[in-house]
Amino acid sequence: MSELKEPEKRPLSTSPVPPSPPKKRARTDQSDNDSSRQHYDLPDEISYRALADKYAELKPYLVTESSQRSTIDFKDPDAVRVLNQALLSVYFDLRIHLPSNSLCPTIANRLNYIKWLSTNIIPDLVHGPLTGLDIGTGASCIYPLLGARYLPQCKFVGTDINEESVAIASQNVDQNELHSRIKVFLNTDRLTTLPLDAVDFPLPDVDVEGSRFAFCMCNPPFYENINERLRLRQMKREAPSLNTIAKDDELYTEGGEERFLSRLVDESVVCAKRIKWYTTMVGKKNTLALLKTKLRGAGAKQ
Repeated sequence: MSELKEPEKRPLSTSPVPPSPPKKRARTDQSDNDSSRQHYDLPDEISYRALADKYAELKPYLVTESSQRSTIDFKDPDAVRVLNQALLSVYFDLRIHLPSNSLCPTIANRLNYIKWLSTNIIPDLVHGPLTGLDIGTGASCIYPLLGARYLPQCKFVGTDINEESVAIASQNVDQNELHSRIKVFLNTDRLTTLPLDAVDFPLPDVDVEGSRFAFCMCNPPFYENINERLRLRQMKREAPSLNTIAKDDELYTEGGEERFLSRLVDESVVCAKRIKWYTTMVGKKNTLALLKTKLRGAGAKQ
């Protein structure tokens, strides 16, 4: 079975700025174009007023705090959606349509996963064309799009089970002229997380150390159903507000996060070295404990 690494645990906070990724370890080869990374990044502190000056659509959503500083109402889904579009446009030169009925990704959180890959996974791979697989890419196609900017040596394949999400994700890729680096695939088999053998699946042309994909990444559905979501909120363990707008398949999956990721581990054994590194976000401590036990049983390296 290929190696599996775990990104830092998905934060259970609604804060727009999640914990920072680990510091990058020293490297002897900087051929992956550090200057590109420095160009496409979020600032340590965001001035919403200055951001709105560069992205006019944000101005109607600005509100003034008691300190006279400008911010937005993070409980307003439209304000959050336009803020994310502004961040992507100004700091990453990405023009993205974020549907009002789909999950709106937190840019800093998603970028931290990309940075984690850059720090912990990419340095272990040979230099040259690398391809990552994003499981459940969503309408925003946020991980491949951010990855295309921050990891100039990487290409991506994003999969999703929702036909509408795949269509919008493809439009987001095309309008940013990244179709040569990002492919989006509709996975019609809801029981398979790694549809590598599906008809017309866009496998990479180049192997990386014997593997077709350098890595896979995943931010799985968190809940089994609305009842679990309510229960976790009552226990004060839930990250998003119940006002979160999203498609059901973006939030819920049969068996919840635990079963989804257990299936991913099972499929990684079957796919073996077709993917070099298997990574995922994990939202619950009990899921993490379950996965560690399952991984040890599968003989995964750590």
